[in-house]
Amino acid sequence: MTDVTECKCVTILGNTPTIGHNFHLSTMSMKNSFEDLHIGFVVDPDGEMEYLKELNVDLKQSSTENTRRSFKAKFSTVLGEHYEMSGNVIEPIILNMGYGLKGFLEVSMVEFTVRDKKGIGIIFSGEIYDVPKPNFNPVPVLSLPQNVPLTVKFTDDISHFGEISGGKGSSLGKLTQLSKEEKTFIVPKGIIVTTSAYKEFLTPEILEAVKNLENIAYGNESGNLKEACHEVSNIVEKAQLPNQICQSIIKDLSDIFGDDVKQHKFAVRSSATGEDTAAMSAAGQMDTFLGVQGILEIFTSVKKCWASQFGYIAIEYKRRNGQSLNSPMAVVIQEMVACEVSGVLFTCDPVTNNPSVITITANYGLGETVVSGSVEPDTFKLRRKGNEEIEFDSVIVGSKHQKIVMQDSGGTVTEDLDESSRKESCLLKETAEKLGKLSLKIESFYKSSRDIEWGIFKDQIYILQSRPVTNIAPETDYEMKHEFDIPLRCETEYFSVANVGEVMPGASSPLGIDCLTKYFNNFFKMHAVTKGIKKRNDFLIEKYHLNGPVPIMNHMMLKVIEIISPNGIDSQISKGFMISMFGRILKDPEMLSYGRERFKKGMKPPLKAKLRFYWDLITHDFKVERVKKKIDIYHLDFLTKKTAKETFAAIVRSCSDFDE
Repeated sequence: MTDVTECKCVTILGNTPTIGHNFHLSTMSMKNSFEDLHIGFVVDPDGEMEYLKELNVDLKQSSTENTRRSFKAKFSTVLGEHYEMSGNVIEPIILNMGYGLKGFLEVSMVEFTVRDKKGIGIIFSGEIYDVPKPNFNPVPVLSLPQNVPLTVKFTDDISHFGEISGGKGSSLGKLTQLSKEEKTFIVPKGIIVTTSAYKEFLTPEILEAVKNLENIAYGNESGNLKEACHEVSNIVEKAQLPNQICQSIIKDLSDIFGDDVKQHKFAVRSSATGEDTAAMSAAGQMDTFLGVQGILEIFTSVKKCWASQFGYIAIEYKRRNGQSLNSPMAVVIQEMVACEVSGVLFTCDPVTNNPSVITITANYGLGETVVSGSVEPDTFKLRRKGNEEIEFDSVIVGSKHQKIVMQDSGGTVTEDLDESSRKESCLLKETAEKLGKLSLKIESFYKSSRDIEWGIFKDQIYILQSRPVTNIAPETDYEMKHEFDIPLRCETEYFSVANVGEVMPGASSPLGIDCLTKYFNNFFKMHAVTKGIKKRNDFLIEKYHLNGPVPIMNHMMLKVIEIISPNGIDSQISKGFMISMFGRILKDPEMLSYGRERFKKGMKPPLKAKLRFYWDLITHDFKVERVKKKIDIYHLDFLTKKTAKETFAAIVRSCSDFDE
């Protein structure tokens, strides 16, 4: 193993905004390995990338965080260009290393001058003094079993696999494990009817109905999607549950609850794979059955849960998110607790996603009134103070006019609350703080912000579910508008929709932008090679900025300077480009002056490139006719695919179908 003790490094990332000179300069040393290793590159204003040959950085270490000090760097490239950079280090931030490492990392803003141009950037400098001895005690990792049982208990390690237990089931398995370690909360007992049981349940009749539904949903056949969804759901509900699944459910429930399993009431919930993730949530789209009592009622509820994934709303949600319509699906059968107070807790603000705020919503009875939003619950806000400390912030008492309770005979019933209960908070301040502290442990266990369903019965906290908060960092309007914008090489850029705006008017989709930019980027590089242009060419060498059409606010545009400047702004070739692209010769003095400054070297195409250019002009009409014939017989294969993955692969394969 390499010893990184006495490892030192300095990295400078910089840019001159006026003309777009970019620098990545790094020097590093490691004891007994190498000394003053130089890596990096320089990107010229005209787009040429030159690798680093020599580098010398003079940077003194900071004694205090507010010290302003100077630095110097001398470097040269493999093409013989020499540079001298000098400036000041400002706003240093010194970070001490953790995980037993002894050392530091300093991150600083820099202002510098190079070749009489002002620039800005960042310096990273650091050193490792000592490294702890490695601990060779790897944590055992569970592997997915080849033979999956039809049912598993929450206490079984195999229940942790989402592929077996679905989203809800795997989460409950992990929560059960945590409850044994923490001993501060209880997870109601239960079992999971696995995805293996679902596969066993599918009959040829069900599969045929699902295939018909998929054909209608994907547009391969005409039909009413709602009616097709209803038909599949009916067939699934009426199908016979295989005997081996029934016996497995009875055995596992009897192992947990004994002979009086028939006296217990259960919640039967869907647990589809891919459900309840940070990116997607299918909350409320698939059925949940509360207060289910008796083995036969459990069997019926399991089938109804499987049928609910073919509901119209669930199918549309899956289709919109590129998911398989017939996804592997488990079902959770969990003992119900007659909670006196229940609710939902978010370990971040559910509206602003502020991680310092913990939000609790609560009502009397079962938590279904809070989850469904049928009543206005009490809302509690807590604030984190660091190191697992919680501070009570505020409470807003909701109108909460009703509650849901379990019936002795099975099922649930909605009851009205009296006036005094409506006006009082259903949760004590101390209990809210206790829930908040517990939620931090659950969040730490899962390593993500959590949406937690909880209940309280006889002063004991029950955790009923824990899922990741969906869209914890939603995009702002500004981010959505500029998400795919290209990085600007310098502060002055000229963009135009001339020509390209006629071919691709309006906004382009993310997939369209990705395919177009990557295709044209490689297309221009390929043509640069075929035309014999090998040096000082933005198309061929530049790796960090796109060539051809580029996205700005989801619209495809052209970089004017890079179109008219490489061959010399005053050359006949550039004027020809101007007329073909813009319909006129551009005469903006500021833009032309800027182009001359950026492309001082220019590009001198060899004779081969010139001859190839004229050959393309001569054969243009013939190539256009050939492409037209291709288009007439072209089959849009990607429209026939059933999943987002298959559709994407087909689109990518077709990108170069019309190359000429």
